[in-house]
Amino acid sequence: MAVIDWAQFNENFQYYDKSIIIEVIELFLEEYDTRMANLQKNIDENDFPGLAFNAHSLKSVIANYMAPPAYELTRKLEEMAKNNVQEGISEVFSDLKITTRELLRELNEYIQSLE
Repeated sequence: MAVIDWAQFNENFQYYDKSIIIEVIELFLEEYDTRMANLQKNIDENDFPGLAFNAHSLKSVIANYMAPPAYELTRKLEEMAKNNVQEGISEVFSDLKITTRELLRELNEYIQSLE
């Protein structure tokens, strides 16, 4: 099952040049490891303000790619951080890692189809 809603994705990017789409996706791919490391560090240190900020930032980026499952997990992580809820946060982050890896795979395949 696809993480990306391709109909929405295509509608969202329909007026953009292929090179711009590739550039935007590649930027996300390049930043991904750092973003996830920051989230992990926030969780490890119980840094809820930092976690809320970094989850919100990632949520905003993911919104561009029309990936509802990944978006929902980042929203949930952000909400948990804002409410200082530690219970279950590791599980949500684990699910987010799995879902975003699938998102990365789909985006990489999409880039290859454009080239």
